[in-house]
Amino acid sequence: MDREKNHYLYIFIGYIGTFLIMIAGVRYILIIDDVIGRGLIMFGLIFILSSLRFMETKLLTVKERRIVNWSFFSVTAIIFLIGFTFV
Repeated sequence: MDREKNHYLYIFIGYIGTFLIMIAGVRYILIIDDVIGRGLIMFGLIFILSSLRFMETKLLTVKERRIVNWSFFSVTAIIFLIGFTFV
């Protein structure tokens, strides 16, 4: 049971890291109009998310993966909607 909780913790930390990098990238894109920076941020996020997806397939069941993905994307959408309504 303790080992299973560690898997959830590391996946959660990975998604938080990806989310923070995404926020930093959006701020960077809005402040500085840099085409190369946009590409590097996009490829970096794709690589990080693909490694997280690989870890999920090895550590979680299908139902647990659906719950993790749904919760991450719904929280991200809510944060972006709130952010865009106050800008």
